[in-house]
Amino acid sequence: MKKVEQILKNGNIKLDFDEKLNLSEISTLMNELFNPMIKKGDKQFVLFDKIAVLVCNVTYLGNPHPLYKKRIQLKSYFLEYLKNNMKNGLTTIYLGIYSYKQTKLFVVFEPSTYENKKSHNSSAHVYSTNLQYAQRAGKFEKIDKFGNKIFIFKRNSFIKYIKMLAGEGATDIDGDALIALINERFSDFSNKIENRWYGIECYKQMLESNDPNSRQAEWPGFYFEYIFKKYLQENGVIDIEWHSQKKRFAVDLDLLFDENKWIYGDLKADQINHAILGNSIDTLDSVINDHHGTVFYVCCLYKSYKDSENNYEVTKYWNSLRDKPYSTEEEMKARYGRKMKYAVDPIRICVLKIDPTMYSILKQIPFKQGINSDGKEREPKLKVDKNMIEALSIFSKDLKNSSF
Repeated sequence: MKKVEQILKNGNIKLDFDEKLNLSEISTLMNELFNPMIKKGDKQFVLFDKIAVLVCNVTYLGNPHPLYKKRIQLKSYFLEYLKNNMKNGLTTIYLGIYSYKQTKLFVVFEPSTYENKKSHNSSAHVYSTNLQYAQRAGKFEKIDKFGNKIFIFKRNSFIKYIKMLAGEGATDIDGDALIALINERFSDFSNKIENRWYGIECYKQMLESNDPNSRQAEWPGFYFEYIFKKYLQENGVIDIEWHSQKKRFAVDLDLLFDENKWIYGDLKADQINHAILGNSIDTLDSVINDHHGTVFYVCCLYKSYKDSENNYEVTKYWNSLRDKPYSTEEEMKARYGRKMKYAVDPIRICVLKIDPTMYSILKQIPFKQGINSDGKEREPKLKVDKNMIEALSIFSKDLKNSSF
């Protein structure tokens, strides 16, 4: 037994031992939720004569995994029941019940993505941050990097969801139109990304298109912006607007989804083992706190190759583009050569949803940038730790060249 992250009724997290419901307690809970429209089978519940539910507890994944990673253990009989239910016209869901003190959360895993796994040796994963969000907001949904669709509900939202599946209630609980749009657009965009980006070739493409950032030293992030702008133009995308403005008083974010609802996005690119640095707290406060908006971080996580190990080829090319190039090769190498990327392999595209609920969680530990040359403190930024990126992603996709 080990103390791991648990979610309190108020949505805060504390370290404590896992709590699990036994079979009798699970039956009692399911009957409380769905009586009289419930039947107990041998190893599953059938709701409204249409929905078959295979239930497990949500518990810590175990050593040596981080304290925030949880799972349901897929039972050896799940696949057999799934196939039989399909023959009998039943919709099957894998349900994980998270229970701690007064907190009860219902985690629905879409079973079709687990069909080809050996159930007795597999698990379906969820993170304590996802549970925390659902406890505060009532519902959470995501698509993980394996394509698994996951919903987390509080009690009343779970009942509505089941009724919706059974055709007995409202149909607006199953997903958000904007989330569906993001999943569709960025899945399509991910399919069009090249396996490797070479620095010099990327500079040339941006120069040819007169991109305003074609002479920047940190080229991978600006090239990511460039190819997404190009994607929007070439595919006639009208539901996502390139918004990036540096005018005074303008919202300094790259994308606009809905101006009336203050829904924005921003592109971020960094190495796959790094944290994601978000925008300034002032910018996010304005959008999220003052106007109850949302910011989606569209992240490209990559593996990089050092230019210093490739004869500084990209550094020399970039220096030749500068209005005032460094006069000596030694100065050029010392200033930017050690940081310059020769090439990068995009590994994963993911989208993080930062709404008021998630912002209140992340803002507790901002990233402090240090002090300016005038001695004043730099404005703090939001930071998503590298170990939490996948946990916070509402969309995540490994690219075809990924070996991670």
